[in-house]
Amino acid sequence: MKVTGWTNGRGTYGIRVGKNDAREHFDRTWASVVIEVAGVSEEYPLAATFWTTCPEFRGRTIGAWLVREGFAPWPAQQSPELDLVSVGERRFRLAR
Repeated sequence: MKVTGWTNGRGTYGIRVGKNDAREHFDRTWASVVIEVAGVSEEYPLAATFWTTCPEFRGRTIGAWLVREGFAPWPAQQSPELDLVSVGERRFRLAR
């Protein structure tokens, strides 16, 4: 699925899945998912707001990768588009 970069505008980065992809590719019974970024796996909780207003993941591993790969910071309204690939139940891989 296609995802976009997310930022709070204060140096915290992540990825935004979007409401439609959250409903289509994630199971409401999951308490968390594991996202692999450049060979590093990190677990992210699925808060209640993931299903409503905040369909995104943010954390050091994703943020560091976005910066290291030259995706972040980005100009306003021009967040990068990336791929989030399912690699197993509750497991996804972030790719360019």
